[in-house]
Amino acid sequence: MELVHLILRYIHLIGFGLLIGGWLTAYLSKKLKINPAMLWGSAIQLATGIFLSAPLGRDVMPDGAKLVVKGVLALLIAIMVWVPYLKKRESSAQGHFLAIGGAILVTAGVAVFW
Repeated sequence: MELVHLILRYIHLIGFGLLIGGWLTAYLSKKLKINPAMLWGSAIQLATGIFLSAPLGRDVMPDGAKLVVKGVLALLIAIMVWVPYLKKRESSAQGHFLAIGGAILVTAGVAVFW
């Protein structure tokens, strides 16, 4: 089971890389448009986060409050990324796009410092 947990964590980190990399690429190119890397990254983060929060035979369970906070943030990011894409918007508002980046960084902070 430890191998499954490590593989899920690895895929979760790949999702984070896609999400933050796609966001940074769009932000630095001054085209505030949701790109496929952000879509895949948010989907991978949400899916693997759900599986990582499952017990999977671990002796030490993660903090329930932390899981709720990270789950809410992941869901918020997924909604903020997928809704403009599904509505086929050419670009996102600057505030909306910066909020996505802020939520990504807050989620990473919760994962590291909590």
